Amino acid sequence: MFRIRCKWMIFLILPTLAHALPEDRLQRIHITSDSSKYNYKTGTNEFIGNVKADQGSTHLTADRLVTKSNAQHKIQEIIAYGINQRAHYWTKPKITDPEMHAKANIIKYYPQQSNISLEQVAEVKQGENSFQGELIHYNSIDQTITVPKLDKSHALIIYNPDK
Repeated sequence: MFRIRCKWMIFLILPTLAHALPEDRLQRIHITSDSSKYNYKTGTNEFIGNVKADQGSTHLTADRLVTKSNAQHKIQEIIAYGINQRAHYWTKPKITDPEMHAKANIIKYYPQQSNISLEQVAEVKQGENSFQGELIHYNSIDQTITVPKLDKSHALIIYNPDK
C-alpha cells in the first residue's frame, strides 16, 4: 500500500473534496438529470443520464448518481458513475485558490466518515499540481491520501512549488 501523509500535500493537491467554500454548505443543492427514481422507504435515490449537481461553487457531473440515506434521512453514501466519460467533481476550496478538479469512473463519498474514493482512472488537479492513480482514498479528518497497490498501477504526483 502506498500511503502519503503530508499535511502540505493535502492542502496543495487535494485540499478537501468534502469541503469547499464555507458558504457552499448553506446553499441549496440543485440536481438535474434525464430521469430519477426515489425510494423513500429504502432511502435510495437514483439520478440517470446527464446528471449535474450544483451547490454554490461546488459542482458534479456524471452519467449516473446514487444516494443512500439512513433511517434519519441523512445521506450515508453518494456514488457518481462516469460511463460515457469520467465523473467530474470540482470546487473552489478558498476564494483565492484555483479550482480543484477530481475525475474518475467512480467517485464515492461517505459524508459521515469524511471519506472519498476515486476509482478507475482517478485524477485530482489544482492549478499545475496533480495526483493520479487507479484508486485514491482521501479522508478529510485524518488528512490522508491512500493509494493501494494494484496490478501494474502507480501513483503519480506532479507538484509545482511556485504555484
